[in-house]
Amino acid sequence: MGRDPETGQLLWVPVPLRRKLLQAGLSWRPNAAIAIGDHVYWDLRAGRGATWLGRSAGAISQVGEFARDVPVLGTRNEAILHLAVRPQIADLYGTLFRSTPCFFVQDDHDYFENDHATDEIVTFPPDPFMLRLARATQRMYYPEYLPDSNRPSGLPSAGEEDRAPGVSESFGTVRFGRLVEILTYDCRRYLTLAGPTATFVPETVESWLRARMAAQETEHVVNLPSTPPGWTAGKWAEWYPDVLGPGGKLTTEQRKQYWQAGWAAQHDRLLGAACAMRGIPLFLSGDLHALGVCGIHRTDQVDWRANPVVSVLTGPISTGPWAWPSTYRGTPPLVPNRLEVEERLAPVERNGFSIVDFTPGRILIRFFSWKLGEPEAALDAMTPFQSFEVERRE
Repeated sequence: MGRDPETGQLLWVPVPLRRKLLQAGLSWRPNAAIAIGDHVYWDLRAGRGATWLGRSAGAISQVGEFARDVPVLGTRNEAILHLAVRPQIADLYGTLFRSTPCFFVQDDHDYFENDHATDEIVTFPPDPFMLRLARATQRMYYPEYLPDSNRPSGLPSAGEEDRAPGVSESFGTVRFGRLVEILTYDCRRYLTLAGPTATFVPETVESWLRARMAAQETEHVVNLPSTPPGWTAGKWAEWYPDVLGPGGKLTTEQRKQYWQAGWAAQHDRLLGAACAMRGIPLFLSGDLHALGVCGIHRTDQVDWRANPVVSVLTGPISTGPWAWPSTYRGTPPLVPNRLEVEERLAPVERNGFSIVDFTPGRILIRFFSWKLGEPEAALDAMTPFQSFEVERRE
C-alpha cells in the first residue's frame, strides 16, 4: 500500500521522515499549528487513487473492505477505519504537539475520495457514508473547533447531538488576542451543484466570513479555505473553470465537466471582502501539493489592485513522487486564465511547510522545503529557502 504496484515507487514520504519535518517546524517554536486538509489518503471508489489505495488488493487483504450500508462506529467498519487512519494521523503526530495547539481543516481525501466528476461518479458533495467516515475520523483523531461567541451557533456542522454543545466540525477560528484571527473553512462538505448559484461553503457560512472580515477586531484577519485561490491544476472542484488542454496548457475553451459557475462567483465575493479590509488580505491554503505565494490583482470582472489578495500555498509534508500535480495531473499548479496575478514564488513541488509571523502592520512568510532523495540529515537543521514580507497599505 505504500508503493505503486506497477513501478514499486514510494507513494508517500515515510512517516519517520514526515515526523522529522514536523519536528523541524516545531523547532521554530510556533504559537500554534494548522494542518490543512488531506490528512487521510484511502480513496475508495474514484480514479487511480482508489486503485492504489482503499480499493487495492493489498489494502483489502491487510485492512479490510468497508461496508457502505452500515454505520461506521460500533460495527466492523470501525476496526477498518482505525487500521486505515491511525498510521496516517496518530502514528504521525504522536505527542509532538502536546505543547503546541494543532488545528485540522478537512479536505476531499478526508472524506475517503478524490474530488472527481464524470458521468459515472460525482464524489461531492459527500454521500452519507463518506460523511460518516469523515465525522468518525474527526471524532477519533483530531478536534472540532471550540465554541466561539463570534460564530453563529446555527451554522452547518454545529449543534450535532453526538458532539459537545457549541463546537463546530467544519468552520472555525484560530485567534491570538487582538493580533490575528484566522478563519478556517472546509470547501467540500457542503459543496453544491446549483450552476450559477452553486457554492463551496453555504450562504450562512459566507455571511459569517464576510462579517468577520468587515468587523476586523484584530490587526490581521486571515482566510484559510481548504481550496486555494490563485492557482489551478485543472482538476474538477476548484474555484476556476480551467482544464488541461493541448500542449500541456490550461484553457477555458474546453468545458470542465460538472464545474459550477457559482463557485467562481463565491470566490470573487470572498476575495472582494478580504480586499475591502484595511489590513492585509491573506489567504493560506493547501491542496495543490506545493509551496508558493502570489498577489491576485484582478479577475476578468473585478479590480483589486488597490489592496491585492496575498495567496500562499503552505506546502505538503507527505507527498511522494506520484502525487505531485505535474505527475498525477500532467501540469504543475498554474495561474488561472481569469486572473491577473503577480507570482512572487511560482509553485514549487517539494515537501515542506510555512512559518507565518504576524506583527502589527506586517506579515512575514518563510518557506522550508525538502524532497525524497535528498539527504535526511538536512531535516535536522532546516532553514528557510525563501522569505516574503508583506506590509499593510496605508
